[in-house]
Amino acid sequence: MLINSVEEMIQLGKELGSKHPKILLYGNLWVGKTHFTKWFVQNHRIKPEHVTSPTYTYLNEYDNKVLHIDMYRISQSTDLLNKGILDRIENYDNIVIERPKFESDYSDDDRLKVEITKWEWDTREVTIHD
Repeated sequence: MLINSVEEMIQLGKELGSKHPKILLYGNLWVGKTHFTKWFVQNHRIKPEHVTSPTYTYLNEYDNKVLHIDMYRISQSTDLLNKGILDRIENYDNIVIERPKFESDYSDDDRLKVEITKWEWDTREVTIHD
């Protein structure tokens, strides 16, 4: 599906967040993964302005309700264990993982895969894999 505005991305984030507690977000830099997460968290009564990119911190936790991970800097599967990421994943029901890697270490059938591709400045293609 094509997303042609911020408003459409907001609606998609809210809609998917209300139906799917665990989402794997694929996409390059600047396609809107963290922006999508801002609207996912609203389903859990978290203000979107509290959401920040976890690219350099690996993960952010929001009100002990939502876990937000970015695996961009994870280079090997042992990093997931050494940095405590696997433990955190086990403790949360609501999770968004940006740029997931080493899925066999933590993935289950509950997770929805969402791929975001930037076409133009304000147009994104979103592909959902069940």
